[in-house]
Amino acid sequence: MTSYLVPTKCIHSAQDLEAFNKSPLQQEILRFIQACAEAVVDVPNSKEDIHVSTIVQRFVVFMEDLFRLVEATPPIKQPMRFGNKAYRTWHENLPSHIHAFLQDILAPSHLDAEIELSPYLSDMFGNATRIDYGTGHELNFALFFICLYKLGLIEERDLSAVVSKGFVAYIKTMRKLQLDYMLEPAGSHGVWGLDDYHCLLFFWGSAQLSKQSEIRPSSIHDSETLKEFADDFIYLEGIRFIKQIKLGAPFAETSPMLNDISNIPEWARICSGLMRLFQGEVLGKLPVIQHIVFGSLLPCTWKDPSVPESTTSQNDRPVSEVPSSSAGFSVSTSMPGRSAMAHVGTTRPIHSQHHHLMGTVRPAPASAMPSVTVFRPATSSLPTVNSEAPKPSSDSGGA
Repeated sequence: MTSYLVPTKCIHSAQDLEAFNKSPLQQEILRFIQACAEAVVDVPNSKEDIHVSTIVQRFVVFMEDLFRLVEATPPIKQPMRFGNKAYRTWHENLPSHIHAFLQDILAPSHLDAEIELSPYLSDMFGNATRIDYGTGHELNFALFFICLYKLGLIEERDLSAVVSKGFVAYIKTMRKLQLDYMLEPAGSHGVWGLDDYHCLLFFWGSAQLSKQSEIRPSSIHDSETLKEFADDFIYLEGIRFIKQIKLGAPFAETSPMLNDISNIPEWARICSGLMRLFQGEVLGKLPVIQHIVFGSLLPCTWKDPSVPESTTSQNDRPVSEVPSSSAGFSVSTSMPGRSAMAHVGTTRPIHSQHHHLMGTVRPAPASAMPSVTVFRPATSSLPTVNSEAPKPSSDSGGA
């Protein structure tokens, strides 16, 4: 019987971050996120003829349950506009809902895994102390489903629905939380960042659109396109949300990076650049990744997690600064013509009796997102990260 662990934080310093970014686990995370992107290419949210597993269906119901919990916990009157304290009441009720959901989806042989899965579910909705939300919280959505994959609860064929059904339901609940409780952006770059809250949304969203000829990147400026297609494509939902909450302000001023990206002619080039951005600005930033926890499903292999750290060199809420050009991109920057994930390495699965770990990911051509079998069984052909991937720098956090 597998011994599960209560996940703990293991990244406390720049040295830990560097070790994490060279670890097999970091490659697993990148591969899974890339696999989800490839699975959702040309799959609008309303597409019905895709495999939707019972696990994904129950996750969608769970998101609807949490949406209703927000409605049952209205914001309170307070002098501060942002960070409504009713969010803390909502968050206090979250553990019981998480427990019920996990008891519903876990087989008797895996019930003990709840201690590992619960923190990822709790953290994906933001921080109750700071009443904020950012890209590190969003990352926990992917980490939770990686854990389900390792437990054998989802398969490769589920990944389209994980994004087009599960992630869409999650974003709907997050929008309710963000709007009703006015969650602070966690470590936002302000107008110089991609978005106040999300990065995966735009990466997966650009992959979803990568074979679209009718909807071009510049179409985000057309109100009719957003009205007609935002419910079907998560990238457009992200743009619509920004324009709704920042109504009246020029988009080029509120979201200069997204505005610049809209001048790139091909979605596939945008997708490639956003993968680099995610790698550099989420996985590569200490203030973001220091909040991620590790157990037996997502193991810390670079240090002994039982040894406590005396101090951390970064604050939870560091001041924002303009992101480095190596991690971000604009129209004037040459977009990479291949995925940030290339070459191969080796590692071993945690639960080899259930599956082999994610197989080879091929470089993405500039012309289109590839349609490849990402989870092809492999024993010694696991991709590593492109050596030219952005180097981490000390910057604002997202968790």
